[in-house]
Amino acid sequence: MQYRFFAGKGGVGKTSCAAATALREAERGADVLLVSTDPAHSLGDALGRTLGPEARDVPVRGRGRLRALELDADAALDRWIAAREPRLREIASRGTYLSREEIDRFFRLSLPGVDELVGLVELERLRRELEPERVIVDTAPTGHALRLLDTPALLSQLARVLDDMQEKHRQVSSALAVGRYREDAEDALIAEIEGEAREARERLRDRARASVRWVALPEALSIEETRDGLEALASMGVCVDEIVVNRVTPVPRARCVRCEARVASERAAIGALLERASAPVRQVPRLDGEPRGIEGLRALGDALAREDRGRALIASKAPRAARTSSRARPARALGFVTDASLRLALFGGKGGVGKTTSAAAAAIAIAEQHPERRVLLLSTDPAHSLGDALELRLDDDPRPVPGVEGRLDAREIDASAELARRRQEHARAVDALFDALRGGSRLDPVLDRAIVHDLVELAPPGIDELFSVVAILDAIDGGYDLVIVDTAPWGHTERLLALPATVREWVKALLAVLLEYREVIGLGELAQDLVGFSRALARLVETWRDPARTAFVPVTRPAALPRLETERLLASLGSRGMRVPSLIVLGDDDRDGAPRCSACTRALADEEDERSALAERAGDAKLVRAPLLAVPPRGVRALRAWAHEWEVA
Repeated sequence: MQYRFFAGKGGVGKTSCAAATALREAERGADVLLVSTDPAHSLGDALGRTLGPEARDVPVRGRGRLRALELDADAALDRWIAAREPRLREIASRGTYLSREEIDRFFRLSLPGVDELVGLVELERLRRELEPERVIVDTAPTGHALRLLDTPALLSQLARVLDDMQEKHRQVSSALAVGRYREDAEDALIAEIEGEAREARERLRDRARASVRWVALPEALSIEETRDGLEALASMGVCVDEIVVNRVTPVPRARCVRCEARVASERAAIGALLERASAPVRQVPRLDGEPRGIEGLRALGDALAREDRGRALIASKAPRAARTSSRARPARALGFVTDASLRLALFGGKGGVGKTTSAAAAAIAIAEQHPERRVLLLSTDPAHSLGDALELRLDDDPRPVPGVEGRLDAREIDASAELARRRQEHARAVDALFDALRGGSRLDPVLDRAIVHDLVELAPPGIDELFSVVAILDAIDGGYDLVIVDTAPWGHTERLLALPATVREWVKALLAVLLEYREVIGLGELAQDLVGFSRALARLVETWRDPARTAFVPVTRPAALPRLETERLLASLGSRGMRVPSLIVLGDDDRDGAPRCSACTRALADEEDERSALAERAGDAKLVRAPLLAVPPRGVRALRAWAHEWEVA
């Protein structure tokens, strides 16, 4: 097995499971390379040591070897381009009417979605150079992991664009050489990229060389996302060798209200998964303490290797779930939204900490406290779970949320569909431009048309997320008084915040291309669309940077890995000048005085220590305590009741 990818919804324990598996295999004698491709790296936090883009040895028992690194996507892309740059520039100059200076401008641009674009190529480079026996990969959350595994399709597209550009040179050379054409270094580069795409596709589809281990939690939202992810992988022909259900609550030995409620809820979720699972299911128990550091990872590694796959966890009779009380009171913890000038509230954080449920609960409470305001709840996460949280079927069109005593609409942005629609519009615009060509033109309409069509199709992964941020602006302009956004996990949300400035540079460069053709074909609708797009992005950046109109609300949990990532998140937001009025912390709540087992008692004490550490680093943000319920809230009634339990610490 050359590659094993750990994938799944954010916050399910992918990083810990990948690190624990790598450690166990290394200590059993293997030479293992452990790589994180998540832009919000936490692999170093899990191992308890500082990592970077260069492989570093991790001390292990026995004769095996473990090296680990956190991939630097920008540096990897620069390295890939640098090795091919002269030939890429030559192909671009042959296939377009751009000057050398304009081609250089394209090469200086930062690519949106670079993490997925270069991830698989960089993994293969590392495997060839470091020659480990196997590579274990900690991926980004679902939507972005699927893009990483779809890299062969993007490489094939790139090769096709370059081949169309090179074809112009081939035809001219053949004409001058009386039908003879000798392939050159540029043809070899195109063949190389085509070969990389083909080999990567074959490797990922070879069950003996690559597999995915899908990690989930025994919760309804996680199980539903697991089904979607497995279907997507099956359509790619990628093997899933095991589904890991992590942090399963063992039946308590003593009376514990929280464990009893969890066991009942988790068994229902696991049962639903077992009915439709397309791969063996492993159940891993919730461990005492966070599996962090070498010793903690060893314990998790043992659980991940049990021959019975943890079936004994649900073999015993489950206790009857105890009822938990709920005290209804006004949701006072949402005071930051009382300012009528606030137009945008972004809920974000590490995957799996409760962003979606927090955003949904806050939207319901705000809409009901301020019935005069028109509120939109919007999901920009490629792996949507907002509809699941609301128990409502959502799509790309805003629709009212039934049961809310206020004006609340909800929408899950279908960025891929929007990208496809815009591609079709731009393709029609390109055809209209070239259809206007007449005899005597210095252009070859057939080849130039194909090249421009290819460039429209060759959008880097991640560019579709841009339509998410534009949709936010459209919603504000469309009459909504407040837009509440359930964002993607932090690493990709951070990229999203930087995307408008990056894409404005892309738009300027694309307009420069069109200007080269202006005398022959004019600018047309495509250029007008690009200009309007650029202006919209500029307005969006202004909105984000205005603390009166925009607030970012981090959501986290009182545990070491989420806290460390939250600290990095707060630092990043501070550097961008974004206002953080509140920090929502989901954790255990002992206010009801219900009996709890010794494990839950110890976990509560650990959470209080982590919560104190968060409070010290929260700055001016108010710390909002939200109870982490044994059964996660779903539906308007449950979300409303949950929001009423929040309180400012």
